[in-house]
Amino acid sequence: MTFVGGCLCGSVRFEIARRHLNAACCYCQMCRKAHGTAYSVHVMLRSDQLSWLEGRELLERYESSPGGFREFCRRCGTHVLVHGQSGDGSLAVPAGTLDGTPDLTIRLHMFTDERVVWAELDSTAPSYPGWPPGFGPSG
Repeated sequence: MTFVGGCLCGSVRFEIARRHLNAACCYCQMCRKAHGTAYSVHVMLRSDQLSWLEGRELLERYESSPGGFREFCRRCGTHVLVHGQSGDGSLAVPAGTLDGTPDLTIRLHMFTDERVVWAELDSTAPSYPGWPPGFGPSG
């Protein structure tokens, strides 16, 4: 199965090859600033599951933390990709960039110690004050 998405202006387009989408909610200050929201919802994937359909060359790369990068469309500013932060080579694509309303499963909440008080926390998935065990720079 494939899931397609892209940036606001449509210049950057990608495809994710997966049977199902798993996502993580991150409440860290960096994600709040990057997305302008109370928390980010990122689809987690391996690099071989992501294909660029158009506009890969339009992505600007910003090193938001040592070895951690966020990439965004230079035309419209849409945050399209996160990589390097987890330390395991995985990628994260903001769920809001996917076309339509694909079904996805929230697998975890992380950096809940940085959550703003007005952001509700769904208690059905495990929550971690920082990186979940096995993830992150020391994972």
